[in-house]
Amino acid sequence: MLAGAYLVGSLPGLAVAILAMAVAELAGTLLLHVIARTGGVKLLERMASDRQVRVQATFDRWRGRLGGRDIAAITVLRLIPFVRMGTTVGTGLLGIGLRDFAIGAAISAVIWTALPLSLGYAFRSNVTTVEGYYQSIVAALPMALGTASLIVIVTVLGKSAATRARMREMLDPVRMRLQPRSASLPEITQETPPGIA
Repeated sequence: MLAGAYLVGSLPGLAVAILAMAVAELAGTLLLHVIARTGGVKLLERMASDRQVRVQATFDRWRGRLGGRDIAAITVLRLIPFVRMGTTVGTGLLGIGLRDFAIGAAISAVIWTALPLSLGYAFRSNVTTVEGYYQSIVAALPMALGTASLIVIVTVLGKSAATRARMREMLDPVRMRLQPRSASLPEITQETPPGIA
């Protein structure tokens, strides 16, 4: 965004900057994809040789889930900040076609570079204010994603009867210490000592 604000002075300059950054981003992405596709597959085969059938079944299942929508899936997944690199490596390991990956990655590269450059160019007079808001959002994002992940995990695990039973079993000792005992305490009475009355 700062590059769009400070380095781009005209609309043709913005178009050139978007194109140059998209090409650089695409080149790096394609290099990582090809490495994962060649050496990564060999490394995975070596590391998971005892689980090769299960790993291959998982890859086949994911390939089936995409079902001919490889380009759209790659485009969307490459636009999610924490998923971008995993998508590149994962599609290489899955053996997604280089042509499909390149098209999807190119679309997302243009969007990924055009958005901040265009916003920087459009708001160049207020770039410090916009940058402050952006930094606030980025600072809150990990906490928000962590909280959302925790909620999803608890929700998924909470649906399992076996997990609920294990949790009750683990928490029973703590619950017993925190809850007062009602009937097990002896009743305290005050009697007059013998010989005083």
